[in-house]
Amino acid sequence: MLRDSPNVATREPIYDAAVIGAGIVGLAAAVALARDGYRIALVERSPPERHRGALGFDLRSVALAPGSVDFLRALGGIDDADLAPIEAMHVWEYDGSASLRFTGDGAIAFVAENSALTTRLWEVAADCLDTVPRISVTGLAETPDGVFVAGPDICARLVIGADGADSIVRKLAHASQRVEPSYRGGGQRAVATVARAAKPHDDVAFQRFGRSGPVALLPLRNHSHDTVSVIWSTSEADAQHVQRLGDEAFRTALCKETEGVLGDFLAVDQRLSFPVHQALAADFNPNPRTLVIGDAARTLHPLAGQGVNLGIEDVRALVGNATRADLGAPGRWRGFARERRTRSKLMMASMRALLAAYCGPHAGNPWMRLTRNAAVRFIDAAAGVKAQLVREAMGLGPMAFSRGMRGGVAPPRSETGRGLT
Repeated sequence: MLRDSPNVATREPIYDAAVIGAGIVGLAAAVALARDGYRIALVERSPPERHRGALGFDLRSVALAPGSVDFLRALGGIDDADLAPIEAMHVWEYDGSASLRFTGDGAIAFVAENSALTTRLWEVAADCLDTVPRISVTGLAETPDGVFVAGPDICARLVIGADGADSIVRKLAHASQRVEPSYRGGGQRAVATVARAAKPHDDVAFQRFGRSGPVALLPLRNHSHDTVSVIWSTSEADAQHVQRLGDEAFRTALCKETEGVLGDFLAVDQRLSFPVHQALAADFNPNPRTLVIGDAARTLHPLAGQGVNLGIEDVRALVGNATRADLGAPGRWRGFARERRTRSKLMMASMRALLAAYCGPHAGNPWMRLTRNAAVRFIDAAAGVKAQLVREAMGLGPMAFSRGMRGGVAPPRSETGRGLT
């Protein structure tokens, strides 16, 4: 924390909260708090832009639980025409005869393109709060009643870091982070792209656990129902190999890795590659007037697509615990921090167990394979167990809820922010 900036001690807090980071989670937090009547500043060094690849879709998509969709819809941050429903999910592995198929009474999740969400939410934010684009945070300094945010040079009673896995807010607040070692002793990466298949996906998501990691095919919305978002997690060496493949060779490799579940792949977009790991901040409330949420607080393996949903849970709990008094009053956020960190640890443990069971160093052991397949058959045959797993994945189960969490937001205020440019 910077403590020697000129005149910091004499500055009065102007904002109830300053949200740092305009990803999906940061935007949702800023808009939700503004809609509840708080004066909010949103700071982002790179304002969102709409991205489309050669096949017409953003290369990065997210699977949103129905609870997350309802919350974002209440903010005006989702165009339903951009959502692709997941009506069922099929999960299987490279070395077993058992598989899982999840269904629900309606869609169990929805797929949305990252940039479609962020650009729409940014437009909503510009109408109800002060946006501070193209500026980086360079320091945080305590004042008697708030925090001075150097860079944009603003004061706020509470600073909310939603600025991703490399969060500058977390670092400036001196919150340590524990990064889990790889389950196979080497680095992991994910390759993301969009592909067009020979067979329609029929609104089904597919996930196959390979020897070094899972590959997921998520349905995207188009007239022919033949386009999917691909997230292929594997070892560093395999990811580098996959990344170097030409389009035809990549299509062949992807078809082989998914055992032709959608037939041949007829087209593929360019590929993105990013590191995969799990990490957890030591404290989500490292200082009385500082919170970290979303990927700034924890990062998850993408195998279950729960990172954004867990971040939106953070926002729902944040808004549910906010009061009209000083948002950064000492002790106000300790319960929130404990509950959200506990929830994160449970989710991370689930991801860790799945990875160890399917792709860990002992996954090929015959006894491990027998146990794994027996467990899968039991779950697939137990309607009640499957239903509860679906409820948790949809963000409707007891694990998803903290005290004070609520799904909606207050109606918009009559006045709007100034929209700094």
